Amino acid sequence: MKQLFNNENRIAVILKNIEMQSVCSVESLAAKLDVSQKTIRNDIKELNCLLGGYACISNNKGTCKLIVFAPKGFTEIRNKIYKQEDLFNSSHTRMAYMFWQLMHAEEPYLTDDLSEEMKVARTTTIGDLNRLRKAIEKYDLKIKGKANTGLALCGDEFNIRLFILENIYEQLYLNFPLGQTIREKLYDFQERLSMDALGFGFFYRFFVVMIQRMESGHTIKKLKPKYEELYESSAYMIVDEFLNEIEQVKGYKISKEERLFLSISVAGMRTPANTAEIEQKISISEGVADLIIEILDRIKAELNVTVVANELFDDFVYHVFFMINRLKYGFHIYNPMVDDFKNKYSVAYKMAEIAKGVLEERIGIEMTEDEMGFLAAYFGVFLLEQEPEEKRCKIAIVCGSGKIIGRLIENQLKKVFDVEPEFEFFYGIFDENRKDDFDYIVTTTELHMDTKTPVVFMDEVFDREYIQRKFENMRYLSEAGRTIRKGIDSLFMNLLDETRFFVLDQESSYDENVDRMARALTNQGELDAGFAQRVREREKYSTMVLDQNIAFPHTKNMLSKLTLAMGVFPDMLKDDKYGNIRIIILLGIPESMEDDTVLVRLYDDILSIGKKPDVIPKIQKMESYREFLLYIAEENNIFE
Repeated sequence: MKQLFNNENRIAVILKNIEMQSVCSVESLAAKLDVSQKTIRNDIKELNCLLGGYACISNNKGTCKLIVFAPKGFTEIRNKIYKQEDLFNSSHTRMAYMFWQLMHAEEPYLTDDLSEEMKVARTTTIGDLNRLRKAIEKYDLKIKGKANTGLALCGDEFNIRLFILENIYEQLYLNFPLGQTIREKLYDFQERLSMDALGFGFFYRFFVVMIQRMESGHTIKKLKPKYEELYESSAYMIVDEFLNEIEQVKGYKISKEERLFLSISVAGMRTPANTAEIEQKISISEGVADLIIEILDRIKAELNVTVVANELFDDFVYHVFFMINRLKYGFHIYNPMVDDFKNKYSVAYKMAEIAKGVLEERIGIEMTEDEMGFLAAYFGVFLLEQEPEEKRCKIAIVCGSGKIIGRLIENQLKKVFDVEPEFEFFYGIFDENRKDDFDYIVTTTELHMDTKTPVVFMDEVFDREYIQRKFENMRYLSEAGRTIRKGIDSLFMNLLDETRFFVLDQESSYDENVDRMARALTNQGELDAGFAQRVREREKYSTMVLDQNIAFPHTKNMLSKLTLAMGVFPDMLKDDKYGNIRIIILLGIPESMEDDTVLVRLYDDILSIGKKPDVIPKIQKMESYREFLLYIAEENNIFE
């Protein structure tokens, strides 16, 4: 145990030195730590495995540099690595130490002995033990016995290994002494499979845990039947060949069960950066492509948004394949970006939720939130990259403050558009005969004229993000056949008005209230007569109730209008068929609408309402669109 819990955390020292300097040489690190340069190079390879793809250390001709791809994920892992220097000042480290001692103990372990070894109070040890008991519960592991008579770890060897891999690997196995020959075999394996640090990191961890547990006398005797199907997989064949080489070095046999265990790391690896290299070695299971098509079809059916495959689609197929294996074989990976995707990429995360439904129906395995976050990342990229290319637009700048202010506005607006617009300047007076010659009219003075061209009133110095969103909304509204209203920047609020805001009937059912809203909009000429029936047909195969009890009935509108309406129940409706509902947001989508990015932006606004559960009771009590608009404008702009 001294090897694993000591003050000589070489990996942490290397990372800290490289992180604190812009560049750091292998030679200087070797001299500082009194080891060979080859040891430092191997430690850097191991460190890249630990960093899990959130960062990597480049080593170019002996010069090392830290490159961070995902700051949040890197910080999580870095902190785990650095905690090793704190010894037993960290509760997490103490828990790892206790788990290590209990999983190797040949007889019950006394609590007092654990306290003495860690040099902490008995009450501290008991508190940590209780936290450890709770942490291992979901792995079907238990710590049995009493403090005074001794404690024992009980559970399946496979589950013990999963707990280590998912929770305390860094605490237990940094600088684990594999030996130079085995390390070289591992790196040769990485090169043969063209695995990047992300994919190889999984394999490396599994291998280290497997070797240590086997050599301490704790082998896997039996696996559940579902793991047997790996025996026929390409992942098993790859691992089988590799472990035959390891047997020659180690001088002992490695069982089929251990080979199956290591196969999980290949079958469920994180998707490599270069899938073209690995596709010759890893065969995709039949049915994965069909599953993805079904997911995309379900997204189209539920959101009316087409996800267009791009050059990342092959990566996506591999990601889904590896993800299914991880879920099927019970190995979970942590995703520190889940909350970011929920909050910043609501529509992409909603697509991941739809994918979750398809996956659980088809395969019968439950998807974790972490995996949903990874799926949402792919959908987010697909949505961003399928936005139509921006065309060059023509902008009139009307400025009463002189040429220099006009030029200042021009230069600021250039930063808003990907394609630089064509500008024309009007100082003092705008020529009304030209009002329809432009895509936008930007003015610092009040203009009194009737025009279909969007007019943007702005200060001479403005917030770039705010104006960019305003221009995007104007483009989306134009695509939807609507005009932006002065002072209202949200796409959602521009589509809503007094005639499309409803206070709903508490005594009627959900279906009856939706019918009432649809009839009113049909009478206004906003929806076609068959809209309500189509909504009912959709409800038969897909619920339209979102988070926070918001119902979102939506389907095609045979009229060429994007039509939105909102209805509120002053008190929550309790419907036997649909559950509890507070707000109904009804949407009619014209068949003629070609730009799905309009819908994506609108869905983002709709999902924003559900993110603020504290404001929903306030919205429920509102009696008019005017009241709702004033609340959004003056108190809480939930669409920002």
